[in-house]
Amino acid sequence: MTRNELLQRIKQAAREKTTRLNLSGNHLTALPPEIGQLSNLSQLDLRGNQLTALPPEIGQLSNLSQLDLRGNQLTALPPEIGQLSNLSQLDLRANQLIALPAEIGQLSNLSQLVLMANQLTALPAEIGQLSNLSQLVLSWNQLMALPAEIGQLSNLSQLDLRVNQLTALSTEIGQLSNLSQLDLSWNQLTALPAEIGQLSNLSQLDLSWNQLIALPPEICQLSNLSQLNLRANQLTMLPLEIYQLSNLSQLDLRENQLKALPPEVVEQGLSAILTYLRESAQRQRQWLSKLMILGEGGVGKTSLLRALKGQPFQEQQSTTHGIAIDPLELPHPAESDVTMTLNAWDFGGQEIYHATHQFFLSNRSLFLLVWNARLGYEQGKLRYWLKTIRANAPESPILLVAAWTDEREADFPESELRQQFPQIVGVYSISNKTSAGIEALHKQIIQTAAQLPLMGEIWPETWLECATEVRQSKDQYWLPSQFWQQMQDCGVTEKGQPVLAKWLHELGDILFFQDNLELNDLVILQPQWVTEYISKVLEAEDVAQHLGIFSRRCMDELWHDLPLGLREHFLDLMEQFDLSYKIPDDPEDKSLVVERLDYEPPPYQRIWEAKRQEPHCKEISMKFQLSEILAGIPTWFIARQHRFTLNQHWRTGVLFGDDRYNPRHLSLLRVERDTLTNADYLRLVVRGPMPHSFFDVLREGLEFTLRRYPGLQVTRLIPCPDPLKEGCQHEFNYANLVKRLERNPPKHSIDCEQCLETISVTQLLFGLHPTTQTQVLARIDLLETNLETAMQEGFQELRELVQREFLRQFRREQQLPESYCPNLFALTPDDREFWNRDLESQRVNLQLYCQYPGEIHPTRHPGHCPMETDPSQGFYTIKVSRKWWGTMAPYLRRMIRAFKYAAPLVSPVLGAAVPELAKQVKSDVELMKALSDKLPDTSSDWIDGESKRLEAGRMEGERLTGSGLRALRHFLKEADPEECWGGLRRVLTPEGDYLWLCDKHAKVFYPK
Repeated sequence: MTRNELLQRIKQAAREKTTRLNLSGNHLTALPPEIGQLSNLSQLDLRGNQLTALPPEIGQLSNLSQLDLRGNQLTALPPEIGQLSNLSQLDLRANQLIALPAEIGQLSNLSQLVLMANQLTALPAEIGQLSNLSQLVLSWNQLMALPAEIGQLSNLSQLDLRVNQLTALSTEIGQLSNLSQLDLSWNQLTALPAEIGQLSNLSQLDLSWNQLIALPPEICQLSNLSQLNLRANQLTMLPLEIYQLSNLSQLDLRENQLKALPPEVVEQGLSAILTYLRESAQRQRQWLSKLMILGEGGVGKTSLLRALKGQPFQEQQSTTHGIAIDPLELPHPAESDVTMTLNAWDFGGQEIYHATHQFFLSNRSLFLLVWNARLGYEQGKLRYWLKTIRANAPESPILLVAAWTDEREADFPESELRQQFPQIVGVYSISNKTSAGIEALHKQIIQTAAQLPLMGEIWPETWLECATEVRQSKDQYWLPSQFWQQMQDCGVTEKGQPVLAKWLHELGDILFFQDNLELNDLVILQPQWVTEYISKVLEAEDVAQHLGIFSRRCMDELWHDLPLGLREHFLDLMEQFDLSYKIPDDPEDKSLVVERLDYEPPPYQRIWEAKRQEPHCKEISMKFQLSEILAGIPTWFIARQHRFTLNQHWRTGVLFGDDRYNPRHLSLLRVERDTLTNADYLRLVVRGPMPHSFFDVLREGLEFTLRRYPGLQVTRLIPCPDPLKEGCQHEFNYANLVKRLERNPPKHSIDCEQCLETISVTQLLFGLHPTTQTQVLARIDLLETNLETAMQEGFQELRELVQREFLRQFRREQQLPESYCPNLFALTPDDREFWNRDLESQRVNLQLYCQYPGEIHPTRHPGHCPMETDPSQGFYTIKVSRKWWGTMAPYLRRMIRAFKYAAPLVSPVLGAAVPELAKQVKSDVELMKALSDKLPDTSSDWIDGESKRLEAGRMEGERLTGSGLRALRHFLKEADPEECWGGLRRVLTPEGDYLWLCDKHAKVFYPK
C-alpha cells in the first residue's frame, strides 16, 4: 500500500467514523500523522507490516481498545502510547523492542499485554501500575530480572516468561493472588522463593528447562495446582508432601536426577508418583541390587559365584541352562549395621541362550564379565560381551575377571579395552580352584555395589513387605487374583498395586505383563523357571532338524510336566520375547522358533527380482550401521513382524509382503558385510508402486527392536538415487539430511560426493520424515485428480502413511495413564448443516473412530443414529466451553489435516458395512474441514524465524497438543465413566505404537 492509498483509506475511515480498521500485511513502513484523526477507532490491526516506529499522534486515538502491532520492526514505543486510556488489548509480539517507556504504566484499562519475541532486557517499574492487567506475555525476550513492582498486578491471571534469562524471582511474586497460569520454562532459575506458595489460585506452573536443584516445601501449599512441569532441571528430590496437591493431574519429571524417586515409578506417570510419595510417608531403605555374571560357556561363572559366597570348589560343576539366580550377601563398606544383597544372575554362556539373556540385562546393575585365561581372551569373546553390555546397560559398571589363572596368566589388551569401554572399573585375575584373587575381587564388589543406584533405595514399608513375600515365595506362579490379594494383605493401596506390580516386573523379580491381553492371566514368580523351559525348546534337536519348526507334538514332549494352560502361556511368552511365532493358517498350529532358523537363505531371489520388473515399481532403501551386531537381530524383527511373512526367512534375513496372498509390495531385510571395513550392517529395502507406507511400518518395527539396546549407536544411510545411471554407490547420512530440512531457511539440495550431481533432499526423504509431509499431501492431492491411476500408483498407501504419522506424534503422551484415551474422532454440529460462528453457543457431537491406518472408521454401527450420548457407539453429545476449544485447537488442527486424507474403506474386515461407513466418513470429513476455519487462535500460531526459537516453538506445539489429549481424556472419563468408548481396545502394535481399534481390527494383531 502506497502512502497516498493509506491516506485515502484513513480519510474514508474518518468520514465514516469507522470503529475497526484492518491495515495488516500491507508492507507499511510508517504511519502518517493523520492516523490521529480516527477518534472513533476502537480496534486497529497493524500486524505483519514493516513499521519501525509509531507517530506521536497515535496517542490521540482516545477510544482505541485493541491495538495489534505484532510482526513489525518496532525498536521503541513513543511516550504518547500512555495516552490511550481506553486501551484494553495491546499485542506487540515479534518486534525488536529493547525497552518500554515509563508511560506504559498509564494504560489503566489494559487487560492484555503481549510482548513475546522482542529483545527486552528489563521492565520499567511503572508496569506495576497496570492494575487491570490479566494477561502478560513476555516470552522469548532477554529478561534477567523482574521489578518488585510486578507484585502490584493484583488482577493478573496469566504470566508467560518462558525463554528468558531469569536467574531468580523476587519475593513479590507471591503477591499475585489471582494468578492461575505461570510459565517460567527455558530460563536459568536455580531456586524459587518460598513466597511462591502464596499463589493460592495457581493452576498451571511450568518450570521446565531451568537449573532448579530443589523445590521449596511451600510449593505444596498450591492447593489449586493441576499442572506442574519440572522437566529438564537438576532436581535430586521432591518435597515428600507434594502428594498433598489433591488437584494435580499432570506432573512432568523427565530429565532430572531424582534419587529418592525410582525411574520405574517416574515412567509410569502422575498416579504412580503420587501413590509412591504418599505411601513413602512410612518408609525404609532397601539394600538390594543386581549382579549379572556373563561370559562364554564353561569359563567358571557358577564356580566364581560359589567362591564369592565362601563355598568350596566343585570339580564337576554342572552347566547352567538358561539363568540361575542366587543371592550374594555383602557387608556395607561404610555402614556397619547394614548387609547388602546382590541378586546374582548366573547366565548360561552357550550361544543359543544369548538372545534370551538380553531381555534381562538392565541398567543400574553390576556386571562381572568372566573369561578363561588358559583359552585366551579371543576365545572368551570379550569384545562381543563388552559391546553387548554397553548396548543393553550403558551406565552400569563392569568388573573384568580372568579365571583359571592358576593354569595360565591372563594375557589381553587391557589398556585398549579400558579406553574403548570406560564402563570397566576393575580388572582381576582369580582361580576358583585355589581361591587366589577372590578376596581382592570380593572387596571390589563390595565397594562398587554400595554405589549402585538401586542400593539403599527408599521403599514404602507396605511395598517392601509385599516384595519380600513375593521374593520368599516357593511358588512358581500365582493367578493375578492371588497376587492382588497378597498386596492387599500387606497394606498396599489399590492405586499402588499396579505400580508395584510393574516395578517388580521391571526389576526382574517377577514376569507379569499386566497390560497385555494375551499374557496378563499369570504372574510368574520365578523368571529363571521360565527360561529353563524356553531353553529346552532352543536346545531341542527336533526343532533344529526341522529348521526351527516347533510342533505341538514336540511341545507335549518337552513340556510334558506342565499343565496344558501353562504350555500355552509359555508359548505366548516366547512370542512376547520375539523368540517364536505361530505360523499363520497352519492346520497343525505349529510355531517357528526364529533362533533356530537356518543360516542358508531360501531361493527368494526370483520373487524379489520379479517385483522390480512390474509397472510403476519404485524402491526405498535404508542402511543401518550398528555400533555392534547383537544376538536377536534380525530374528526378533522377523518374529515381531510375522504378520507379513511369506515363509521366506533365514537367520540373517527375511522377505516380507504387505499381503501374504497377493502382495503389492515386497521387503527384504538382511545382514550384509561391508568389504572395506569388514563390519556387518542391516539393510532394509521395499519395492512396489508406492513403498513408503510399508517401509514406514517395517522401519518402525526395526527401530522398536533396536530401542531394546539403550547404548546402541545407529547410523542410518540412504543411497544416492544415481541420476546418471552409472552405478553410483554413495550413501547420505539420514540425520544430516533431516538437519538440512529443519534449518531455517531449509537447505533443499545436497551434492553427491561420487556422481557429483545435485540431489533433492526432499526427494531423498519423501515419506521417510515428517518434514516432507507437505510434499506427501501434495502427491495425494495430485493422485486424487486422476482416480483411474491413483490406486495403481499408491494412493491408498500414502493415505495410510499420513494417518499413521498423525497417530504416532503422540506416542509418548499415549503411554501415560493420565492422558491415554481414544484420540481419533469427528466433531460435528448438532444439526449437521453448519457451524455457528461462536462455537461455544451450540451443541457438538463427538464420534470416536477406529484408528487402523488406511481403514479408519466410526465406531457407530451403520444405520444407528443416536440422538443423545451413547457410549456403546462411541457417540457423545456435548456443549463445551471456550477454554476447551482453546486447549483442543492445536490438536484438532493436526487431526483435521489427517482426517482430510481418510482413506477409502475397502477392508474385507468390515464386510457389508463398508458402503454405509464410507458415506459417514465422507460427511464427517467435510464437516471437520469446515470446522478448521472456525477454531480459535492460539499464542503458538506465530513462530520466530531463528532456529533456536523454531525449536522452542516446535516444543510448544507438542506441549499444546499433549494438553489437548489430556483435556480429551478428562472429558471422555466424565462422559463415559465405564470407558465403553464404542468398544475400542487399546492395542500395542509390533511397531511400538498404541492404537485404539475396534474388535475386528484388534484381531489383526491379537487373533485371540
